[in-house]
Amino acid sequence: MRGESVIFLCCLITLALGKGLKLEFSWSRITYQWPKDGQYLKRQVKTESRYRGPGGTGRSSDVITFEGMTNANEFDADGPGVGAARGPPDNIDYQFVNNIPMGANVWRNKLFITVPRRRLGVPSTLNYIPLDSPLKQDVPLIPYPSWEINLFPGPRENFVSVYRVAIDPCDRLWFVDTGIIETPGNTTIVKQSEIVVIDLKTDRILQRYTIPEDQTTPTSNLASLTIDVTENSCSDAYAYIPDLGGYGLIVYSLRENRSWKVRHNYFYVEPLAGEFFIAGHHFQWNDGIFSVELTDIKKDGYRDMYFHSMAGTNLYRVSTRILRNETLATRSYHEDDFQFVGDRGPNSQTSSADIHKPTNIMFLGLVNQNALGCANLDFATADIVQRDDQRMIYPTDVKIVKDKVYVFTNTMPEFLYGRLNYDEVNFRLWQNTVQGAVEGTKCEGRKPPRTSY
Repeated sequence: MRGESVIFLCCLITLALGKGLKLEFSWSRITYQWPKDGQYLKRQVKTESRYRGPGGTGRSSDVITFEGMTNANEFDADGPGVGAARGPPDNIDYQFVNNIPMGANVWRNKLFITVPRRRLGVPSTLNYIPLDSPLKQDVPLIPYPSWEINLFPGPRENFVSVYRVAIDPCDRLWFVDTGIIETPGNTTIVKQSEIVVIDLKTDRILQRYTIPEDQTTPTSNLASLTIDVTENSCSDAYAYIPDLGGYGLIVYSLRENRSWKVRHNYFYVEPLAGEFFIAGHHFQWNDGIFSVELTDIKKDGYRDMYFHSMAGTNLYRVSTRILRNETLATRSYHEDDFQFVGDRGPNSQTSSADIHKPTNIMFLGLVNQNALGCANLDFATADIVQRDDQRMIYPTDVKIVKDKVYVFTNTMPEFLYGRLNYDEVNFRLWQNTVQGAVEGTKCEGRKPPRTSY
């Protein structure tokens, strides 16, 4: 059903008007802070489940242990970059041409960078660097929370492949480990996809939940998640996980430690919007619902969830009141629960997006335009924050952290359909304050910031 239409048409194909973004970090190739021989086997690190349910009783006996050094609070004692210069130990498989970073997020002084295993030779899938690193180019990644749990092949509890991470107000890191090695022509399912939650203050794994097989398909791709929680209700969190290949939405309740799958026609590819032209390459993609974005809490105690398909230009929304109720979320006919918001216009295909809740401004990674777009959901206006056909190829992740916007670009179409030049910069992290990013654009509103209920 059509809701109040947001007039996006023509707005997201203009030139940048605002102050745009500032380049924070860049990489020509991804390398790591390599451990000294045997360093990552120094001590035992424990992970635990604190939540009751099928995945954990909360008893102290529910402890998964692995041998590994916690890197969470350590940078190379020999100086920045020295660990990378050492080179990888003989027992770590590293092929730099196969390390394509995909996600970025910030917590305090940590910038998390994920490197999914789309090929072999990726030594660690979940990593970070210090946000205040004096180095700004080719900073080596530090595996998080340890080297050992990121190694593949390894024990079953090791992380296999992580695309993007979410951080909630309760200082927890959330992600989906897809459990899949995506080597072209030889995809290997190592284990069923699972949700992992880590306490960022202690670096302990709080929860691991295996997603039931009947909620995924052979084409499923769980490449992102968004967390619905407040700092006053940490145990009552919900995770919304779009399945871009299985055309569905998985909802996970932390309190109940169970999940359910939502199906709707709006989750599918839009047939007329599957054409892409990026970095000189023409191709077709059929990615459905790709990322979901949450507004602030409304008067009824719930949020609106906005969503879109990667191969699509339309924007939709649904109340979390529907999604958090399994009976309502899984019924076969949804009446007017799901609403069409508007068409963003030609070439507005979007990867990741996020909403700055105080201002209700959405930021969108416009992959077909090598740009960051913005949309003021209160004023129904949209614009381009910054566009750069050379340095912003494929904005793969967009995150709002407090009052700052972070954008990660990774030149992925050139990796897939051409050949990256690893003597040039390929991967970049951009940032600015929300106010600075939209200044001078149509997204800049005059209304005072929204008040949380």
